[in-house]
Amino acid sequence: MRKDYYVQDKFVLIPYNANTNENFQNIINQSIFPYELKDENKCPYCPGNKQFSDQLVLSFVVKDGMLQRLYDSQGDENEDWSIRVFECKNPIVTTTPNHEYSDKPFYREPAYGYDLIIIPTPKHNESLTDLSIDQWTNLLLVLQDRVRWLYSQKGVTYVAIHASRGNKGGSTINHPNFRITTFSSIPPIIEKEAKTFHQSMNENGICPACNMIESEINGPRQLFTTDSFITLVPWAPTYNYEFWICPKRHTTFFSKTSQKDITDLALVICSSMRGMDAVLGKTDFSIAFHISPEKKNSRQLHWHIEIYPLLASWSGLERGFGIYVNLPNPEYSAGVLGAAARKELARLIGII
Repeated sequence: MRKDYYVQDKFVLIPYNANTNENFQNIINQSIFPYELKDENKCPYCPGNKQFSDQLVLSFVVKDGMLQRLYDSQGDENEDWSIRVFECKNPIVTTTPNHEYSDKPFYREPAYGYDLIIIPTPKHNESLTDLSIDQWTNLLLVLQDRVRWLYSQKGVTYVAIHASRGNKGGSTINHPNFRITTFSSIPPIIEKEAKTFHQSMNENGICPACNMIESEINGPRQLFTTDSFITLVPWAPTYNYEFWICPKRHTTFFSKTSQKDITDLALVICSSMRGMDAVLGKTDFSIAFHISPEKKNSRQLHWHIEIYPLLASWSGLERGFGIYVNLPNPEYSAGVLGAAARKELARLIGII
């Protein structure tokens, strides 16, 4: 049994069976289905389908290698966009005033917040794993821009950046997309992580993530490193083949990441996610950015990105007791993912 680096009440069981790693390939093969794409003529996010789309917030185009904002007055150019930001038509949180409160045992409060959809490409048939390094760089810059703006808004305590592919990830949009959802309180997992960071920094002056990264570099769970980032399978992963991308230097705010590091991060994401596809096929997955709640100085954390391939369904043990079973051990997962990701990295930088 293993425990998470930061959330000590999360237990992960790693069965040490000689056949487990090899037999898990059968689960992968059974879980992979052709990636289903619905009719792009009815997709609200494809060019020319304004009549179906949500409320457009921002539109960007790449000109002379630079990402530039388009304005409504630029009419025709708005149909030649690179990235668009929409307000979700059916949001899970809302800025519409709601004064419905009740106390325990039927606790209720308004779900106040913003729910944005970021479309990183006009091409309906692309997946997030197909995006180029330049596309990832521009997407990350737009995410940064929206995070900064959202944290300046009243009633926003936390900005959650997340995305999914496929039904298992809960995605209802076939066009590749990212979501940004804000909350008036800190989500429970982030709260637990941030509490651990705050306690460690106060008591020992040590960042738990910096300590973890120092221990994991060149270890059996590392996929690869660059100047600024390390990609690794965590010691106690919740999901089979889960992996993280972490800044090697101590940093708390994703929104303040430099242009140089954003470019490096785009390369890391592109390489590792293409490596995931090479090993697991076009399986469903989710991705989450664990960033600091910027308005809460006592809840800062070393931000990182977590990617969760969704290969197998949870049993009653995971659902009912919060004890997770990881069939291929993390070291084996890191070995196969790392080999594939390093090959993609070499291809992207022109070595092969």
